Amino acid sequence: MTTSPDLNAAGFDTLGLAAPLLAALADVGYETPSPIQAACIPVLLAGHDLLGEAQTGTGKTAAFALPLLQKIDLKRAVPQALILTPTRELAIQVAEALQKYAHHMPGFHVLPIYGGQSMVVQLRALSRGTHVIVGTPGRVMDHLERKSLVLNNLSMLVLDEADEMLRMGFIDDVKWILEHTPAERQTALFSATMPDVIRRVAREHLREPQEIKIRSATSTVVTTSQSYCQTHSGQKLEALTRILEVEDDFDAAIVFVRTKTATVEIADKLEARGYSVAALNGDLTQGLREQVIERLKAGTIDIVVATDVAARGLDVARISHVIN
Repeated sequence: MTTSPDLNAAGFDTLGLAAPLLAALADVGYETPSPIQAACIPVLLAGHDLLGEAQTGTGKTAAFALPLLQKIDLKRAVPQALILTPTRELAIQVAEALQKYAHHMPGFHVLPIYGGQSMVVQLRALSRGTHVIVGTPGRVMDHLERKSLVLNNLSMLVLDEADEMLRMGFIDDVKWILEHTPAERQTALFSATMPDVIRRVAREHLREPQEIKIRSATSTVVTTSQSYCQTHSGQKLEALTRILEVEDDFDAAIVFVRTKTATVEIADKLEARGYSVAALNGDLTQGLREQVIERLKAGTIDIVVATDVAARGLDVARISHVIN
């Protein structure tokens, strides 16, 4: 069944959410659900499996996080929900969102687990007990194999950005994890696109899912202006610095490049031209990557030169320019 969401949805209080969640939404200033939230929240609260097609930025994290939190039994500090994400950054972002929405749920614990962070730290946190796990496929597999993560009590599983996990080569890991979770669980799969491989996973592992599709009128936020500059490869850096010089509304920027080496090279050259800049790539430890993001948020650096995978899931309000 495919659902077309009501674009004129009423407030969150009409969706069946509990008072602690409504209070948390009021705290952060959310008034009206986005189309995907209005469509998904009642479906997930009713216990149905869900296949959601939606781009990043449509509000899908709240669409699955709020119903998930409503189903958590706070008295049982065991993993009751698992959210799989393609990157460490997105795992952290989703975990932070859950913590924010659970502000009025005393005793709630969410744990992000991902590669690049100390296994000892994660083992200690798992032994203390947690209600929700947010993780990347490889590290979740590691914990399942060593029995440090037990999913016998799992009642809900979310696959976030499934097509990105496919693109990054994680789909076999995802299938393995799905096969090591209880059959009687609720599953939600979200993907910006629906290639055949993702649809096969949905057919094999979801039970009569309700399908919800959010069509974006444009792939970019309407308030974003787009332009391109034609130049030779040897003149790219000069063109970039000229653009940065003439843009009146420049506050902060992400510059995307193809390789890890290029992130360092371009960052060094921009720094030599007087810009406050840092490189962001997969070779950095997770701690250093988090430092770069925090420095960008705090305004101690203005430009991050990044590979697309390293920067996926970033949410920094002051970014005024994105340059490919």
